[in-house]
Amino acid sequence: MASIQLLSQLPEELLQDILERLDTSSLGPLSLVSRWCYGKGSALLWRDVLLEDRRTKHGDEIDDHDDTPTIMKLAILLRKPQLAACVHTLTYRCHLPPPAIFHELPRAPFSSQTLSTDQRLLRLTRLAVQAMTNVSTLRIIMGHPNMNDVLLRSFFDKHRRKSTPVRRLWLENCRISMGCNPTVTKAPYDLPLELDFNGLESIRFRRLPLKPGELQSKIWPTGHFVHARGCVVQDLLNGQGSLYWTSTATLESEQSAGSAHQLWLRDWDDGNRTVAEADKTIDHQTSPLERLFQRPHKFDELTWSSALANPDFSETLSSCGGRELDDRVRAETSYRGGVLDPLPSYLQAPPPPSRWREREELPASLVAIALLQSANRTLTSLTLDWVLTIPATLGYARSAQAQRLWIDTFLGLFTLRFPHLRAFQFRNAVMPETVLPQGLYLLDHARIQTRNARYMEEDDPFQLHDQQKQRLDLACLTFMEAHPNLQALAWPMEAFVSERPLAQDIASRVDAVIETLGRTLIDLRVDTLYAENGELQSESLNCHNPNVRDRRRRFVECFAARMRKVESIKIEGGVPRDERRETIRALHACPLKNIVMIGVSNPLGNTWGAEGRDLADSLNPLELDRLEPEDKEAVWQYGQLKPEPPTADFRFEANYGWAAGPPMLNIIATHFADTITELKFCGYKGCPALLSPTPITAPLLGALKHFHNLHSLVTSLWLSTFFDGSDRDAEIIAYWLDARSPASTALVHMSDDELEGWEKELRTKFAPDALAWRITNFIGPYLSETAKARKGGVQVRASFCIGDWGGIFDVDLHVGKGAMGSDVCLGFKGPMEELESERRRSKLENRRWF
Repeated sequence: MASIQLLSQLPEELLQDILERLDTSSLGPLSLVSRWCYGKGSALLWRDVLLEDRRTKHGDEIDDHDDTPTIMKLAILLRKPQLAACVHTLTYRCHLPPPAIFHELPRAPFSSQTLSTDQRLLRLTRLAVQAMTNVSTLRIIMGHPNMNDVLLRSFFDKHRRKSTPVRRLWLENCRISMGCNPTVTKAPYDLPLELDFNGLESIRFRRLPLKPGELQSKIWPTGHFVHARGCVVQDLLNGQGSLYWTSTATLESEQSAGSAHQLWLRDWDDGNRTVAEADKTIDHQTSPLERLFQRPHKFDELTWSSALANPDFSETLSSCGGRELDDRVRAETSYRGGVLDPLPSYLQAPPPPSRWREREELPASLVAIALLQSANRTLTSLTLDWVLTIPATLGYARSAQAQRLWIDTFLGLFTLRFPHLRAFQFRNAVMPETVLPQGLYLLDHARIQTRNARYMEEDDPFQLHDQQKQRLDLACLTFMEAHPNLQALAWPMEAFVSERPLAQDIASRVDAVIETLGRTLIDLRVDTLYAENGELQSESLNCHNPNVRDRRRRFVECFAARMRKVESIKIEGGVPRDERRETIRALHACPLKNIVMIGVSNPLGNTWGAEGRDLADSLNPLELDRLEPEDKEAVWQYGQLKPEPPTADFRFEANYGWAAGPPMLNIIATHFADTITELKFCGYKGCPALLSPTPITAPLLGALKHFHNLHSLVTSLWLSTFFDGSDRDAEIIAYWLDARSPASTALVHMSDDELEGWEKELRTKFAPDALAWRITNFIGPYLSETAKARKGGVQVRASFCIGDWGGIFDVDLHVGKGAMGSDVCLGFKGPMEELESERRRSKLENRRWF
């Protein structure tokens, strides 16, 4: 107790610095020591709040989306306003893994009708938000639609009492068409109608649909699914290299329930019983909507009965009301409507008569633009991270009207102005649904072209209206001129300028913008769509679209070569290796500290040999496509030489192709060995094999020893899982998940002579400590002795791609120097998948420009 009294005498700033270093497991016991400790500890415990549902079994039935944890946490905040006032960051997420970006994201509309529909939960959420007066960061990640609406409309209620405005908004894998719509005249559950996003400084739209309108045809897309409660189970990717089962419904079954309900009401009111008499297997006393919500509402009753039985929460939860509606009205209230991303009101026909109103009155694209317009006075950072702006596979390619609306989305974005904007990022490296309209350039005249023009109707060719064409022509360039203080920029590499020379009427304007960015830009990110089978060394000879290639190269020569302050460069997607190299060379005048290259193929070179022949015994034949050979003689010759810095009169001249010459790391070291602190190279095809590296690995990685200021290295490594005639990925992943420790601080390499066969292989090669030991011995000799001798050594992240569905697992460790001068592992964590709780939290908290 004496030590606690001494602690209380410290200055508040020093005290907070000490307490913030404690984790949750330490803060909990501390808060129970005394009243003073409770005040200090609980404030930190409740600073970051996570709201999440769970999977619960009720007898023979399973509720995959039980809101009990959310109800309990919100009840505490409502009962104890002093804790609610401590909340600075609120994250709301579904507990299930988010959709896999390639396989599932395009088929996930995030419109689940049956999740979080209970009016008591939604009232409780609104009341709790009113008590949380100091929230500055709100994140919604794959949130249930009704909860999204309540959180967004409550936090950004124009009349909400607050001590601190929400400054940062992260929206990922969710629908915003209702929650952020500022023009609604009626909202369910008495939600606020007037919204105000003024005060937001950072907005990130990530992996969510921002579509411009509904399809003209009412053909429901096959394969599109929504999460549900008590429906059929479906296997989805779990982010750990395999699958999991969860309850889902088809988009059609939920969206069409309203139409069926209207027909049922008409027949019922008219006394038409012919259908009921014909089919005795259906309970025609129950409406289609009642049947849709029957199980979800049953689960809600079980949840609330259990919650109300808890004496600590019964009084608080009772204030949220009870079950006040009959089953039919309750179902009609829960139903969100049958129209997703409706066409703008000036283009759609009058809606059919309905007993309830569609929740989504505007398409998500217009809602997003309205949100940004409301926040324009305070916004400093805007990121659109793999947002789906057009459902390319759903028929838009055949609709000229839909394509015009798609283009209107970008026109709306680039007519906005943000006086304090410092970061503007648009990333689209994933799939066709995320791409820009072809012919829209950041620093050039727009030359919009149709998608799949051969499918367009002859009497309605794809043409922009004259007014639309005039507004769009230089909208992007004008946007860049209006924001001269950008420090971070992300944009598709092939969409800076067209393949043609700049027109004389804009040449001086473009030159001025690039000159300004050359002085202000410190973070540059470029990407292009991923190459399915891996990136080529060069597209100089083998190129299926020379115009796109030429546009990327013009970015290198006309833009990158004029940058002077860039400290971080990220190149992602299907960019050929020679263009990555030339981008680095073009930035020679910049003080680069951080280089990130991500693709399917290893950016540093192919260590597997031509068509994988040097590592054939441990490779799947499906992995061998596009494995081009390295010039081994040149790699050995240059890879062992010390890179010489360029001369003082060095002038960049682009030199494409991948002729015999220095490896990628040597090129980087030539220009930036003295300034680089972080390197990241991700791409599993051809990457170094951890357990059996091929000889060419040494010269390809040899230049690492010249990066004396290196603090962090992230690299893909190949991990062969083949044993006794079969791949053992699933067993290895299960072993990692079972053996995973939240924090390993020491490394002891052990082997048990009594183990035999696969058990010995598993323990000596794939156990977390054995894996860390092998990574240390593999990477350590390549790293700079100076960097390793620094306190804490070099942080190394080894990234492995294993599993039937390509799970990414990382091992984090620190490589330093031991007492005898040898390389040692100073501590490690992992293997961790991307969705592992600590890894996920770190990614959220440390994301740049948010």
